[in-house]
Amino acid sequence: MRWWQLKKRDADLERELRSDLELEEEEQREKGLSPEDAQYAARRAFGNATLIREQTHEAWGWAQFERWLQDARYALRQIRKSPGFAAVVVLVLALAIGANAAVFSVLNAVLLRPLEFPNADRLVQITSMKAGKPVGVSGPDWRDFATQNQSFEKIAIYDQWRKNVSTSRRGDDPAEVLVGLASPQFFEALGIQPLLGRLFTADEGLQGRNHVALITEGFWKAHYQRNSMILGHTLTINDQPYTIIGVLPDTIPGWLHGAQAQLPVFEPFLPEPGVWDESARAGRGYGALALLKPGVSVDKAQADLARIARSLASTHPVDRGVDISVVPLETMRTGNLRPLLLLLMGAVALILLIACSNLAALLLARNTSRQREFAMRKALGAGRAALVRQIFTEILVLSVLGSGLGLLLACGAIRAVRLNDPGKIPQLLALTLDWRVVLFTLAAGLGTCLFFGTAPALLSARVDPADALKQGGRSSSGVARQGFRRILVTGQIALSLMLLVAASLVLQTLEHLERQDLGFRVDHLMRGHLYLPPVRYATADAITRFCDELTDRIRVLPGVKDVSVTTVYPPRDGWHMMFSIEGHPVSRLEEVPSTIFGVVDANYLRTAGIPLTAGRDFSQSDREGTLPVGIVNQAFVKQYFPGVDPIGQRIELGAPASLIAQDTWMGAQRETISIAGVMRDNYNQGLTLPVAPQLITLFRQTPHVNFGFKDLLVRSNVAPETLEQAVAQQIHALDSQLPLSEVETMNQYIGDMTAVNRFTSVALTGFAAVGLLLAMLGIYGVMAYLVAQRTQEIGIRLALGAPRGAVAWLVSLQGFRMALSGVMIGLVGSVLTSRSLASLLYGVSALDPLTLLAASTLLVAIAVAACAVPARRAANIDPLLALRAE
Repeated sequence: MRWWQLKKRDADLERELRSDLELEEEEQREKGLSPEDAQYAARRAFGNATLIREQTHEAWGWAQFERWLQDARYALRQIRKSPGFAAVVVLVLALAIGANAAVFSVLNAVLLRPLEFPNADRLVQITSMKAGKPVGVSGPDWRDFATQNQSFEKIAIYDQWRKNVSTSRRGDDPAEVLVGLASPQFFEALGIQPLLGRLFTADEGLQGRNHVALITEGFWKAHYQRNSMILGHTLTINDQPYTIIGVLPDTIPGWLHGAQAQLPVFEPFLPEPGVWDESARAGRGYGALALLKPGVSVDKAQADLARIARSLASTHPVDRGVDISVVPLETMRTGNLRPLLLLLMGAVALILLIACSNLAALLLARNTSRQREFAMRKALGAGRAALVRQIFTEILVLSVLGSGLGLLLACGAIRAVRLNDPGKIPQLLALTLDWRVVLFTLAAGLGTCLFFGTAPALLSARVDPADALKQGGRSSSGVARQGFRRILVTGQIALSLMLLVAASLVLQTLEHLERQDLGFRVDHLMRGHLYLPPVRYATADAITRFCDELTDRIRVLPGVKDVSVTTVYPPRDGWHMMFSIEGHPVSRLEEVPSTIFGVVDANYLRTAGIPLTAGRDFSQSDREGTLPVGIVNQAFVKQYFPGVDPIGQRIELGAPASLIAQDTWMGAQRETISIAGVMRDNYNQGLTLPVAPQLITLFRQTPHVNFGFKDLLVRSNVAPETLEQAVAQQIHALDSQLPLSEVETMNQYIGDMTAVNRFTSVALTGFAAVGLLLAMLGIYGVMAYLVAQRTQEIGIRLALGAPRGAVAWLVSLQGFRMALSGVMIGLVGSVLTSRSLASLLYGVSALDPLTLLAASTLLVAIAVAACAVPARRAANIDPLLALRAE
């Protein structure tokens, strides 16, 4: 029934009541009574019209609604009457609920929101594992998986490469972008339908028929203004013409490819000649996506692929020791963010608990001052249930206001995250405020209302009218309520300490990551990436010649101190290369040593700022045709040449010929290297993993790995970011079709690697600050209330000669005891939760005693400071005024 229908029905009731009353009056007048007496008699005969109206409303089901409406109007009047109290409650609720909503929105984007694919629950990622580390799959492995499995409908292989892409047929003004390489099964497994055109066909994965491309909706909009006639246009990729055959929706997330953004262009998977040959079986590194058959579990698929892997290992030596991992795509999306998000969710849950405790204490104090009002209402006939309902209505109104403001704060936080961290955490690109977040916020508001409102409402409704009116508003139940409030404040301090400890440890982790000695000079160093397409740089000599000319040009630029072309630089991982040590043969493939490997030019160590600890640096005399030389790090020497001088030792790249066939991919890498020097250890597996053995050689001496993708390092005497344009001009002077991409300073690069840690640190620090503020307000509120309640007692103490300092100490001591109890409980809580925090820390222990001591001291100091004002107020009470007021 709609509201206007209710109003019409109520008007009909009023007319009927009035008509009945008028008929009764008329009958009374016909009996001879005067109009005035007839009116009184009619009302007596008719009965209580208000009661009839209420009974009718009860029968219609309106009474409950009307009572709630009255309570809501009364609650609004109470808010207008106490705007300060209402503002504090709404603000506390907004901070707590807003923080929860913001973190939940991240949790929703990364963990909860279903993937936008038709068969998302059947999509899995297949990865080869070697020595417990994911190494990707090879082309021949993928082919064997696809033909021999019994668990998958489709298995797709994919990869990504940075390529020079131009929308012009002539290849003008190319830009280096990430291009996805995908087999036709990739889109079929994901269930993606093109917005325009078609997908790849099976024969377009063959050499010579692969010059077709798919573009994404974003690329279509940015470069072709959504031109519906785009099909058939030419896209130039690495100087090769590709025909656009379709437009894909923007639903393929970047994290699927390990990228920080969506890939704008796709071409058929055909990265290099020979990828399907048996010689490429050891060339792992590609991604494999699969669609499970209906009813097949991940465990069954895992067992199926393990069977195939055992069969391959018995046939191909390079597949020995290689395990297969099948992981649901949902798990892939989470990445390494799950523990961080659960930590943040736990932190905001603590904030909510602290806020609830704080608000419960505030409500108790406020309702105590309203004891006379409650007693009067009870004396006039209001039942206990009516009082509880009224108090809950007031709390509900405040919760709705707090939830609404919290939702706005969450919107602001989401916007700030998206503006400040675009792409640094790929999963956050999907961060948005959807219906799940709104529903969660409403549930949090309602739950908070019930949590902090139940005890104050029940305790306040137990008021004894005679006792309360006799004592002028101070109930005899005050002692029990004071104990309850002390428990609440103690709990706030304990929870705040746990938050403060967690935030301190994560902050120390971030500081350790950003300030640790990485083994090279981070300052005044710029990096960039360039790709020399094979069409114009078909040979290793052509690539070397271009690199030499480029470094010569850049080195003479004003402000440039040194420059180097390389494929590896700290703290980034390089290739993993097997090798054999001259004079140390091995009999099994599992015993073949391996190292991180990269090729550089002769200026690499000087430019990167990596010192030598033994031997010599590369020199210009190390040229083509001479014995290739290499430089290893200290970890390499420690692991493979313990107690032996490594200088002059010879190693052979690739696995021994006795274990790997000469025509395999790894067999082709064999080349003898003489160790010329030892460089200082520098981080080469990221910022948190230990330094691994590493070998670098000159790309001019190892032509078989002198590929077109290169990185540029520039050491400068000026701010490195000011050199970008000048460096790009020198590249274009040599090759106008060659873009420079990923240009950033090394400080920015390191900062991007710690983006997740920084995000967590900022969030936890903010939560800890809010927790401390709430705890301080809680202690202050309780102590101020206790002083107000004990004004008469304190006045008598002072009148009997108690020193004012002793009174102040008495008040402070109560606050100190609560703080100390809270700290002890909080320390126990921190110890109990330390195990879950340990996996997120680096360079600091989860039970760091200095951190625990500092956090405890800070909380006690804040508690003492919060007690200072109530203690001073107690010491300044005038005994005469206090006693006269009674």
